[in-house]
Amino acid sequence: MLIEEKDFLWPQKGDHLFVGGEDWYYNAVLNGQRDNLSLYAVGYKRAGEMLVEAVVKSRGDHDSLVFPIAFVYRQYLELRLKQLIRDSKRLLDDTSSFPTTHKIAELWKMCRPLLNQVGLNVGEQVLDAIEELIAEFAEIDEDSYAFRYPTDKKNSPSLPDLSCVNLPNLAEVIKKIANFFEAVSWQISVTLEQKQESGVDVEC
Repeated sequence: MLIEEKDFLWPQKGDHLFVGGEDWYYNAVLNGQRDNLSLYAVGYKRAGEMLVEAVVKSRGDHDSLVFPIAFVYRQYLELRLKQLIRDSKRLLDDTSSFPTTHKIAELWKMCRPLLNQVGLNVGEQVLDAIEELIAEFAEIDEDSYAFRYPTDKKNSPSLPDLSCVNLPNLAEVIKKIANFFEAVSWQISVTLEQKQESGVDVEC
């Protein structure tokens, strides 16, 4: 059976994926930030926002874009939690290892007491609300596989109990969580910089 290139271009010898271009304003700069972990997190969150905006604008592609949307939002949560854990430990002079798990519920269990230990005093009510939301996400996608593959390693459906997701609502609730995480991350970062510059203990 002969398949011919007709209406769409196919790859050609000499094509490359990761190159810089003369149109520099389209070139993404990697490793130009002091904290790439934060940059990764922000990038995934922004990707989710842009995809939801596209769905709302076009009123289409809901059923296919739900998977990358949920995945990048989950990736944001995982990376931001890891950053909060890392920076809180630095502030507390805790030299224990960086968390490598992908389980966001476990990451939150590490993160929550650290936020209290660094003295942020944000209130238990908001922490309880975030814990419930992270637990909800973790119940659906514990290991960051469910929104990447239609079946798990045992060939069972990845999302057997999830039949409908309102994407604007998902985006709005993630935005609320992100508003909190960004504020906390900023405060910890500022306090950590002050401590490093002064060489003395400081309070948040």
